[in-house]
Amino acid sequence: MTTALLVAVVLLAALTVFNLVLVLGVVRRLRTFEHRAGGPGERPPALTAPAGERVGDFTASTVDDRRLSRAALAGTTLFGFFSPNCSACHERLGDFRTAAARHSGDAYAVVVRDGGALEPVLAGLADTPVVLEEPDGPVARAFGVSGFPAFVLVREGGVIESTGLQVPVPA
Repeated sequence: MTTALLVAVVLLAALTVFNLVLVLGVVRRLRTFEHRAGGPGERPPALTAPAGERVGDFTASTVDDRRLSRAALAGTTLFGFFSPNCSACHERLGDFRTAAARHSGDAYAVVVRDGGALEPVLAGLADTPVVLEEPDGPVARAFGVSGFPAFVLVREGGVIESTGLQVPVPA
């Protein structure tokens, strides 16, 4: 019986050492990822021009033929930028539609034609004016969009009030 107990202790010790090595490897990888991501508590990289910056000049039309330009922006305007190939975009469509309906000013969704299925995105944005454009189109370029989804509040004069990865809560 003592031999069986000795084998069990050795096996348990070996499993403990293996678990320790595995945990140390995971911690090392997490630290590497944290370093690349900018460290704990830091913001993720911006996907649009920063708050306080003026939106570039642009002109575009919505799918229902409304003309849109920086010069025509009045009050506070909410913009959402989406890609059909972005799962996070699909998750935030309903939140954006709700925020757009509650927003006291205008709201526009900009959807980039990047080869993904447009129908589900357009259906998720029902009752919201939508601009369809190619990658690096005039609206996305004017806002400095570099990733999706991106949400921007613009005050009168075309100055960015706030920007982020989450749909802003309407005031």
